Amino acid sequence: MTPRRLAAWFWGMAAILAMLLTIVDLQALDTGWYDDWYRHSDLAERLDVPEESLEEAMSMMLEYVRGDRSTMDGSLAGIGEVYNAREKAHMKDVRHLYEQAMAAKYTAWAIVGLGVVIAGWKKAWKTLALGYLQAGLCWLFLLAFLGLWAATGFTDFWTHFHELFFDNDLWLLDPATDFMIRICPESLFFDLVIRIVLEITAVAVTGGVVSWLVLRSGRR
Repeated sequence: MTPRRLAAWFWGMAAILAMLLTIVDLQALDTGWYDDWYRHSDLAERLDVPEESLEEAMSMMLEYVRGDRSTMDGSLAGIGEVYNAREKAHMKDVRHLYEQAMAAKYTAWAIVGLGVVIAGWKKAWKTLALGYLQAGLCWLFLLAFLGLWAATGFTDFWTHFHELFFDNDLWLLDPATDFMIRICPESLFFDLVIRIVLEITAVAVTGGVVSWLVLRSGRR
């Protein structure tokens, strides 16, 4: 592979990473999606807490991760003090991971923008399109593997995810003492992960179609 094509492949990898992290940002912190999930699952009734308090508890968590609030301190009707010290410590780790992911997202988008500028200057659209398709194949295999893993053994998938990204065991919560694990059951994360995998696959494939059309066109 020539340096030019290697750079185009790297650009394609960055483009799909940028789209993936953007989708994760939009979906994982979408308060409305969690509210809908709670209503459809009847979780408030099963936990015997007011639905409004359940939704507010999740909002507290998401706002903290986004940086919209400085702490997770707070009490709610039917719950009392929502989160304990262990849960708050874990969410501090989650917030740090989110900040790193967003830094990677902005870096990836900067690479995408730079690649587009250079391709326009050098008239190298077909090289860029080929790089995207080659990178897309790599991502396709990875996403297929992760999607199949999550769909057939989500507990194992989710455990390995936490072991990869966290260097402590604060994520191991106890339903008997930790409210967070009760409002974030495994089934919630399963639905969220599958949704993200399906969305990034659809977006990446759309980019692949555009790249294929560029290769088929008379444009350089």
